[in-house]
Amino acid sequence: MKKLKAGDILYRILAVFFFLIFVYPIYFTVVSSFKNNTEIWNTMFALPSRIEWGNYVSAVVDVGILRAVLNSFIFSFGACLVVVVLVTMAAYVVARKLLRFSGALRMYYLLGLMIPPYAMLIPVVTMFTELGFRDKYWPMILLYAAVNFPMSFYLITGYIEGVSKELDEAAIMDGCSTTGIIFRIIFPVASPGIFTGAIISFLAVYNELIFANTLLTNQAMKTISVRLLGLQGERFTSYGPMFASIVLSILPILAVYLLFQEKVEGGIAAGAVKG
Repeated sequence: MKKLKAGDILYRILAVFFFLIFVYPIYFTVVSSFKNNTEIWNTMFALPSRIEWGNYVSAVVDVGILRAVLNSFIFSFGACLVVVVLVTMAAYVVARKLLRFSGALRMYYLLGLMIPPYAMLIPVVTMFTELGFRDKYWPMILLYAAVNFPMSFYLITGYIEGVSKELDEAAIMDGCSTTGIIFRIIFPVASPGIFTGAIISFLAVYNELIFANTLLTNQAMKTISVRLLGLQGERFTSYGPMFASIVLSILPILAVYLLFQEKVEGGIAAGAVKG
C-alpha cells in the first residue's frame, strides 16, 4: 500500500471538511422539511421520528409554492433568453470592433456594473406605476434582463475575443451575413461562455427579492423569494412548510444545473481553426 504524504493527508482532511460544510445545509433543509417545529428545534441533526407529509401539502396548498416556482422560472428563463440573444450580438460587435464607438460602448456597459441595481429602485417603481407595468410578466422580464446585461456582456465579450477571427473571415467568404456569423458560428463556438453568462443571469433572477417584492402586488404573481419572506410570522413561524417550500424551490435549479452542466464546464470550442 502506498504511503500517504503529509500533504495528501491534509488535502483529504480539508476535502472531507468542506464536503461536510456544503452538505450539512442541504441535509438540514431536507430533514427539517419532514419535521414539526418541536423536532426542528430539539433534534436538529436527528432524522424525524414521524414523517410530516403535511408540510409539503401545506407548502403546495397554503403557501402556493408551485405557482411561485413557476413565476420565478418564467421570469428567470425569459430574462435569460433576452440576455443571451442581445448580449451575444452586442458582445460580438464590441469584441470585433465593428463600430467606431465600440470602446465607448464597452465603458457604457461598465457603468452598469458600477451602479447598484437597487439604487434605481425609486425611478423604476415610479416608471412601472405610471406606465401600468406592475404585475405583468414582460416588463419584469425586460427589467431583469437589463439588470443582468452588463455582467453577462463582459463575460461573453471576453470569451468571443478569444475566438479566432479566421472563423469570421471563412464565413464571410461563404456569403454569411453578420447575423449569420453570430448565430451560426459564434454562438456554437462560444457556447461555454454564453451558457455560463446565461446561468449566472438565471440564478440572479431566480433568487431576486427586492424588485419582486416591490413591483409585484398580485398574489398570483409572487415569486419564490417573496413567498418565503411571507412565511416569517411576527409571533409564530411554521418552519416545516417553510423548509418544504425551500426543497421544492431548489428542484428547478438542480434541473437547470444537470441540464447545462456540460455546456458550462465544456473546455474547448468545437470546430475552431487549427494553427
